[in-house]
Amino acid sequence: MPDLRDALIPLLESSSHLLESKKGEDASAASNLQSLLQERLQNYYSHEGIEPTVSISSLQGSQLATAKEALSALERIEKVLLLDDTTDATQKPLLGTRDLAQIRTLISLVFKWGTEPLLKSMNDTWKVDVKGKGRRIIEADVEDESYATVSNIVTRVMTILFPQGVKGNMSPTVISSTLTNRHLVDILRCSIPLGWLPPSLSTPAMPTIDHLRPFTMRLLSTLSPAMLISALGSILSDGHNLPMHVRKAASSFITQQLLRPGGVLGLCESVFGEEETSGDAVKLEKLEQISRTLVSVPTRMAPQEYFGVIVPRIIQLLSERVPASYRKIAAFTLSQMLGSQKTFQYQDVAAPFVYSTLHLPFLRLPTPEDKPQALPSTALSNLLILIANCDPSPELISNLLSPIIAPLYSLFFYLSSQKTTDPRLKESVQGLLVTWGKIVDPSRAVDLLWALIQEGREQYWSASLDGTIRLIPEPQETRPLDLLTPDDLKQAEEQNSLDANIFDLYPDPGHLVRFLKLLDRGDVVSELFIKVLDAYQQSKTSGGDPMKSLHYLQIFMQMQLQLLGESSSSILRKPDQLLSFIKQVLESASVSEKETPTSPVNRLDINTEDKDSDDEDEYDSDDDDPTSEVIKPDDEMVETAINLLLSVLEMHETLSARTAPILNDIFSLLEPITYRESSALRPIAREARMVITARSASTSTTTPGKARDAEEESAQEIYQKSLKLLQDPILPVRAHGLLLLRQLVTPKPKSAGKSTTVTDPALIPAILSIFLQSIQDEDSYIFLNGVQGLAAMVDGFGKDVLRGLVKDYSGGLETMPADSMSQQDLDVRIRIGEALSTVIVRCGPTLGKFGDILIPALFSVFRFRGIPVTLRTSSLSLLADALGAYPLVMLPYTEDLAQGMIDLLQVESRPTPLMPKAKEALKSEEETKPQDATGDESILEEVEKQAGDNDHLTANSKYPPLRRAALHLLALLIRSTAQAIEDGHQIMPFSVAFVKRAHLTLGYISGTDEDSVVRVMAREVNEELSSFESYLVGL
Repeated sequence: MPDLRDALIPLLESSSHLLESKKGEDASAASNLQSLLQERLQNYYSHEGIEPTVSISSLQGSQLATAKEALSALERIEKVLLLDDTTDATQKPLLGTRDLAQIRTLISLVFKWGTEPLLKSMNDTWKVDVKGKGRRIIEADVEDESYATVSNIVTRVMTILFPQGVKGNMSPTVISSTLTNRHLVDILRCSIPLGWLPPSLSTPAMPTIDHLRPFTMRLLSTLSPAMLISALGSILSDGHNLPMHVRKAASSFITQQLLRPGGVLGLCESVFGEEETSGDAVKLEKLEQISRTLVSVPTRMAPQEYFGVIVPRIIQLLSERVPASYRKIAAFTLSQMLGSQKTFQYQDVAAPFVYSTLHLPFLRLPTPEDKPQALPSTALSNLLILIANCDPSPELISNLLSPIIAPLYSLFFYLSSQKTTDPRLKESVQGLLVTWGKIVDPSRAVDLLWALIQEGREQYWSASLDGTIRLIPEPQETRPLDLLTPDDLKQAEEQNSLDANIFDLYPDPGHLVRFLKLLDRGDVVSELFIKVLDAYQQSKTSGGDPMKSLHYLQIFMQMQLQLLGESSSSILRKPDQLLSFIKQVLESASVSEKETPTSPVNRLDINTEDKDSDDEDEYDSDDDDPTSEVIKPDDEMVETAINLLLSVLEMHETLSARTAPILNDIFSLLEPITYRESSALRPIAREARMVITARSASTSTTTPGKARDAEEESAQEIYQKSLKLLQDPILPVRAHGLLLLRQLVTPKPKSAGKSTTVTDPALIPAILSIFLQSIQDEDSYIFLNGVQGLAAMVDGFGKDVLRGLVKDYSGGLETMPADSMSQQDLDVRIRIGEALSTVIVRCGPTLGKFGDILIPALFSVFRFRGIPVTLRTSSLSLLADALGAYPLVMLPYTEDLAQGMIDLLQVESRPTPLMPKAKEALKSEEETKPQDATGDESILEEVEKQAGDNDHLTANSKYPPLRRAALHLLALLIRSTAQAIEDGHQIMPFSVAFVKRAHLTLGYISGTDEDSVVRVMAREVNEELSSFESYLVGL
């Protein structure tokens, strides 16, 4: 160890000559970078005893020579570090803090002064002109040496990383880790262009460097996908300056990284970083960008193969163990694959992989080889997270859950029957089923639920204490017999929890009807009720399975017991189908009565005994009694149908023969029944005829209104439905209500024919209020639908809605006392500002007709000094959005806005903080003053307060974000003005006095402002203004 340290000391001392000059050096030499570098090189050569072989006469040459010698020094240090035994934890590190800083500086010089300028000049030689006429070779003779130099540098860097060759392990030294952690982009930016240079660009002077390929591929397979994707993305962000072959290679490498284990997770880590992993607010643009990357199929790979690999890895992000932003991107990408719009090219290929991964765990028994991802509990968690984070599309949720409704209900039934299971697990399964039931299409819901009743087979489950759910081939244990005392029976009847399913019929009638009640779907329940009655009638008349008949009867009785009344889940909510069924039953009874002679028959019994099993029944004395009632086989169904008719008429008070002509037919069919001998049928048939007659008489004088198409819901009905959904506690259902409301206010094209768009002006304020409340919701999807709804209202109702939004955003500020705005008021205005931003972007060129409403209001907001800086900055951002959407809308205000930005910068600029001595003087002065009873902030605290404080309510206009926004808007004004002049518009918005004043102000701010971002932006805007002047002079 001491020997290695002794060997390192002279190497570090030697390399230090490249970074610092001798003491006592002439100050004038330090002011000249070239002279300074030459002086350092001379000191380095003198110390090493080296005679320079080439005379250096330029700054670029001095920088390149410094980079080469820095690399040589790093190579010598690397050789010593490789001898260190890093496994011995008792040894002190060879390098100290200053040594590490020196090494990092040397590495940065290698790329900053070595490869970067040379690579830039080489990229120019690979450019293809815009018209595609061929390559432009620039200074080909000089490039030979530059190309060789870059090749030599990157090869030596690869040798440092892999000292044992391309098949060896990566170097464990601090130099290697610094290269990969801090300069991976620089390494790949050199190795990819040289190693993947196509033959069409390769020349004898600039050949393809083949030996760099294996090193680069080894690097791409060794480092983590997150690091590599981030580095490759940085290379692709160079834009038009990037040669085509480099762009293709980098894009291909990103795809390869995605296909590596952890590649999808690495993409999220590289894009989101650490700042967005904790929150759930992810911009839509970023979601779309990452989604496009994930669903892009490589050129040389089959879509089936690609999605077979990538889809399970995307689904793995649907976990509580990953950040919320990762879950959102996974849900967004999967929703794009399964979207109802079918805009995704490979939807037919990708969707089966998604469905199979999420559905198979519920449909097949597990095997010992299955991974945890193949368990129903994991798939259930994935579904819950996916639905909670995806766009609340009814079709998407229906497609996701419909194929597994039977297994999900079976699991729900199992969890409901087990008292030891986790209640949260039961609530999760119930939530999925209820969400599906509330938004699924009625016909599809009826088909699936009816299939469950007719053909449902119970599955067997097991749930462990840790929440793991498994499918098992047979039940774990047999339920013991329970002793039911009279008190227990009375209590169970009062609580409606009596288990009457003594034959273990599946689905359990009581549990099934309680589940149907949770769905709150009267249209679905009504149709199921009719199907159950019809199936029961056919089963009895055709002599079907008696147990199935009993099953139908129990379901029917439970539906009558639990689903009658005025609730929205009542079986009487949709009377049309019920009246058709009632008519069908009465018609069948009428035909049966005509065909069957009147003769004594046995009473109808639901028991399954053979009617001939007891010969004594044939000689019952009551059968020969002429006064005894004759019970016909269809009397039971007729009685049920008439009672159902009375219930329908009682619930629907406006139902009459005028609104439902089928009642006329039913009225006629009831007449023969009033003459029957059955004491049970006669009174109810007469009552039904009397109710129909009275109902018809009460409506005969009513003026008939406008007929409405029964197949199309009116705007008012959709409005009421959406209001109901908005009150539901389930998030996707609330979002669906907003979606309906948004569709209601979205303008329909004339070609659409009948429209359900709101036309009643009286509803507009209420809908606007709903959307304004929605954008205050903490959930991002509710907020997004609210924003989109407001934008749709502006499209449909124009200036009135926009004027209301602008008023809510900027109103009342002139009378508001300084620093009096509440956090809630600020949040509302900021969120309205986001809605206005969406409106501005959607308007595009049509923004001109709203300019007089929008621009002056926004202009006035940022001029109020007493309001929070956050709101003032928001108004400047909205002005920038308007300028980007339609620059000409700002034309009348360009001079005033530009002057306003310069005024703001002059007044609000904050120079560098006070020196320590000034602070001490200020502190002593503060101590001599009496304390203010109001508790205001002291002058010292104001001086020491850091810029960029997170107090959003403060009106301190010295905060940097306000100046940054002003500089950004000023830059956009200059650019848009130049573009307008270039487009042929005869304008001259900037006066000579303004330009002169702007140069002075921007120059002062670029040199004195305490915020580095403001200084840089001011310098850039000043340069743009100078370019604008030059452009005008050229004209």
